[in-house]
Amino acid sequence: MSKEKTGIRRLLTGTSANQMAFFNILGPVILNGVNFFTVPVFTRLLGAENYGVISLYTTWVQIMTIVMGIQTSGTIAAARVHIEEREQDAYYSSILSLSCVVSAGMTLLVAIFINPISKFLQFNHLAVFLILAQSFGAYVINFATMKFIYHKQASLNFLVSVVVTVTSVLFSLLLIMGIDRFEDRYWGRIIGYVIPNVAVGIVLGVAIFAKGKKGFSKKYWKFCLPLCLPLIFHNLSQIILAQSDRIMLQKLLDDTAAVGIYSFIFNFVHIINVIYGALNNTWVPLYYDHMKQGEMDVVARRSKNYIALYTVLTMGFMLLAPEVVKIFASEEFWSGMDLVPIMAVSYYMVFLYSFPVNYEFYYKKTKIIAIGTCMAAVVNIVANYFMIPVWGIKGASIATMISYIMLFVFHHIIAHFAVKEAKYHYKFRTFVPGIIAVAVTGAVFYLLLDYAYVRWGLGVVLGIYILVRMIRQKSIF
Repeated sequence: MSKEKTGIRRLLTGTSANQMAFFNILGPVILNGVNFFTVPVFTRLLGAENYGVISLYTTWVQIMTIVMGIQTSGTIAAARVHIEEREQDAYYSSILSLSCVVSAGMTLLVAIFINPISKFLQFNHLAVFLILAQSFGAYVINFATMKFIYHKQASLNFLVSVVVTVTSVLFSLLLIMGIDRFEDRYWGRIIGYVIPNVAVGIVLGVAIFAKGKKGFSKKYWKFCLPLCLPLIFHNLSQIILAQSDRIMLQKLLDDTAAVGIYSFIFNFVHIINVIYGALNNTWVPLYYDHMKQGEMDVVARRSKNYIALYTVLTMGFMLLAPEVVKIFASEEFWSGMDLVPIMAVSYYMVFLYSFPVNYEFYYKKTKIIAIGTCMAAVVNIVANYFMIPVWGIKGASIATMISYIMLFVFHHIIAHFAVKEAKYHYKFRTFVPGIIAVAVTGAVFYLLLDYAYVRWGLGVVLGIYILVRMIRQKSIF
């Protein structure tokens, strides 16, 4: 075999930090590249109102994905630590069968009570069942990708993500252009989401069952249920934190166009959250390995590098955002430009909260994880209720920022005082320099909004700094 082929195989199957990071970051780069180039197409083909309808649809899909799967995938990390290697494939197929049983029961209940559910969701019967279909497919995909992450199979995770995203965009464009009535074009995007999620979900589900060959298992279900059930509330609370602002904007303002503008900016800034997700998928398996080996000095060093990397990425994103927004969206969306720094700070707090939460997951503290996230979700709903009627979409973004700050604070406190197995190894002062740097960059965004050359110059300097830093340390972390 040639050295070139050997090198390619090593890249595809390697489990080093840099090799995993390559695929975990390449995926979001490609996916967001696809999204970047299709956003101007979709915003112009759909308009703000259709865009708002699709945003509400995807919100309900995210909620139902959590409920239908009952978050059995959230126990995969614990299984890697506490279940023997030879049993893990059987464990995966068994707990996925648990998700299937629950999903079938929920689908039956929805069919029985379809009229009141349809009225509450403000979608017709077909859309409700499409929500269920996409939710189940998306859950199976998420289950499989979690398995890939914790088995350090980043290339498979990358492949699945690219296939689902690219086919979704292609189907959506074809379907939208085939719909004559402008006000009905949201159906094209919805069905374009459903087809690849269901198809890929079925393929991955069959593969997991074929490999594990295990359905009901009292042993595995008993291990899974106490861990996964609290995660339903944890993840629903995360959805509330991320999505309740859109639903409350619709209810309190009755302005679908405002929801569309807010959703566009939210989705645009979400790019940095996707990058965080890719980095976290690389970081967590390595972090858990170091924790098991007691290598706390390595954890401290790599954490410092990780925080520096993501802080600079967030700062650079804010500095370059205004011109990118204008390129990729029509002028009716530009009124949401002022929300960019507020949402960027919100996502930075999500990044910071991952440090205590990853620590809590390591010690299987899913109940206290859920409590902390539920508290932040309550803060979000209350803040939205009071701020949206006064400040509209800006009030919604500020409410989200406040709740994400509280999310980090809650979990930082919980990790310190509620995990008895060990002493939490992150001090608050570890995160202070990054918080200050991101906050100052947010202020610079507003002060230099009309000075693009200055902002882009600062962005280039930050890019060179972090690139030189990574070259010197020969690692992304």
